[in-house]
Amino acid sequence: MRSILRSAAAILTLIIAVVANGDPGDCPFDPHQRRTTAEVWHELSARAELVSPTRATVQSTAVPNHRHSSQPPTYSPPPFTSNNFVDDEIFGKMIQDKVPWTSKSSDAEFLRRVTLDITGQIPDASDVTSFINDSDPAKRDKIVDKLLATPAYADKWTMWFGDLVQNVQVSSATIEYYQGRNAWHDFIWNSINSGKPYDQMVREQLAGAGKSFTAGEANFYVRQIQNNGPAQDTYDNLSAASGEKFLGMPFLCLSCHNGLGHLELVNTSMAKRTRYDFWQNAAFFAQVTATSAKDPASNSREYTVTDGTGEYRLNTQTGNKTPRQPATGQSSTVAAAFFLSGEAPKAGETRRQAYARILTAHPQFARATVNYVWKEVFGVGIVEPADSFDLLRQDPATLANGATLQPTHPQLLTKLASYFIAHNYDLRSLIKTIVASNAYQLSSRYTAGPWQESYAPYYARHYPRRLMSEEVLDAITKGTGVPATIAVTGGNPVTRAMALPDPTEGSAFRTFLNNFGRGNRDDETRTDDGSIVEALSMLNDRTVTDRIKSTPTTSKLGALLKATPNDPGAVADGLYLNLLGRFPTANERGAAINYLKSGTLAAKSEDLQYALINKLEFLFN
Repeated sequence: MRSILRSAAAILTLIIAVVANGDPGDCPFDPHQRRTTAEVWHELSARAELVSPTRATVQSTAVPNHRHSSQPPTYSPPPFTSNNFVDDEIFGKMIQDKVPWTSKSSDAEFLRRVTLDITGQIPDASDVTSFINDSDPAKRDKIVDKLLATPAYADKWTMWFGDLVQNVQVSSATIEYYQGRNAWHDFIWNSINSGKPYDQMVREQLAGAGKSFTAGEANFYVRQIQNNGPAQDTYDNLSAASGEKFLGMPFLCLSCHNGLGHLELVNTSMAKRTRYDFWQNAAFFAQVTATSAKDPASNSREYTVTDGTGEYRLNTQTGNKTPRQPATGQSSTVAAAFFLSGEAPKAGETRRQAYARILTAHPQFARATVNYVWKEVFGVGIVEPADSFDLLRQDPATLANGATLQPTHPQLLTKLASYFIAHNYDLRSLIKTIVASNAYQLSSRYTAGPWQESYAPYYARHYPRRLMSEEVLDAITKGTGVPATIAVTGGNPVTRAMALPDPTEGSAFRTFLNNFGRGNRDDETRTDDGSIVEALSMLNDRTVTDRIKSTPTTSKLGALLKATPNDPGAVADGLYLNLLGRFPTANERGAAINYLKSGTLAAKSEDLQYALINKLEFLFN
């Protein structure tokens, strides 16, 4: 058993070298500080081979260098049935380029994957056994519908959207306070749970007004207030944030200087734009007033966001940006014009209402959104980086000589965006379409021969992802049956970390959650990279060591031992189902039974539970 634990810790440590990130540096779009698309694919490929090695790797004592293998296997496409247009594009490209794909995931692999991707939770053992035994050919579609109807779906995708818009009570620029943070979290949760069209949800936030402690949508504005500079800094923040979050474009790069001479290596379309273009987009936010009043009881300040009059003026010499001054013959005020089309507000609408309408109606809004969702599910976007769309590299028909196409599957991206628009920006429908595809349902283990890294951009296998920080904690508490009660400032305690409103919360579990890279929604981004700290946490933190015991009244292991006091095989089966969502293989079961028989069943069962929690498979989906 000790050798199992040493192996798990060693593998987790190895991940550091395999998927390490560089220092992001001062500029988030600096090409020297961001991983290239090729590096992203290499990391996914290497991680997949680490977590789910190919047959060739498993059968060999030495790991072959698949990255540089030069002799691909003879192409013989496995049979497949297209479930929807996602499959038409993914498998169509593999057929065209003679790339063999792996086998379909087992029922157990699929159920654990889709349950985590939709709800952030691991499945119950009873759900695993009933799903495996269900002979209905439509059972995968049915379980997707069931998961999408749960409150846990809203928890998971509220966490996703909260990360996207960076809803956090305290940031380096401003303070929402816990009341504003909670109100915004509730707005997002209720919108996602009720099935509100995604474009409507975004419009309501872009134009959100009212008191920030009750009108949650107003906090999109509050989050971007720059308290240590002129008002134009705040307008710029809102322009940059809306461009990145909802259009997938690095507007921030133009906030201090023109693109020419700066962005050619990052984004050729942005390199052709000017700082004045950016100012015109920021001018949509120049007529907003955000006044604050102190609440003596909580020492918090509530903002009241209203639309009024005002102009974006080129009259600053201080603040967080280079000076804003008009060029010779240029007006000192800037009229509002949408960055991608030049469209201006219509009569009778506020500037922010106009901006919300124009942005969400632009095709790039849908393209960016479906790409962000695809990345959340597959671990990598069709366009990478997902927040740096280069509009001059999207269409193969209009690609300039010498330029490279940015999307791996341009027609798929177009079809997903068109589907999203045609289905009224329904987030559930989009997610269902993606996870119902056979492309999503491929196994993470490659079975078609030696793995070639060149196959990675084709999605020839599913790429395992490390569980989010909150998912790790929730998997431990659910798998062992020993719950956690997590306090929330200004709200009711929660029993699942996925229900937390932001990553500053966590009470007694704060350090454990931070150790798994949840970030702070400000200057520290979320990461799923491995580290020795994670391995040490899994081996030593009381979050784990207290829960592996069979003595807590809610312990699933304790219940197993009571139900099957003299059946080590049943205990082994139950632990594998509870923690890994599958039955043990014959070899695993035999080894587990032999170990459980080697001493007191309760003590040895606790050891086995500890080993399974520290198994690499537990941490990856």
